[in-house]
Amino acid sequence: MSSLIHSGLRDYHPSSRAAHAGRPSLLARAAATLRVWRRRVREKRALEQLDERDWQDFGASRSDIDAELRRPFWRAPPPC
Repeated sequence: MSSLIHSGLRDYHPSSRAAHAGRPSLLARAAATLRVWRRRVREKRALEQLDERDWQDFGASRSDIDAELRRPFWRAPPPC
């Protein structure tokens, strides 16, 4: 009977390292998400410090800045 079972299937277990190879762990994904959120918070604080002349230098209007500051840090910015 053992000759009917493929050797690759015999040793399969969903939690094996091979099943998760190349996929970051939950802890790694959580850490990456926290780093992104912290960066967004820092960028929003820096944006608050700029004046209207600075906004014009990179082509933003008052409404662009207000929309960005109102958007929660955990939400990704809209695509360009």
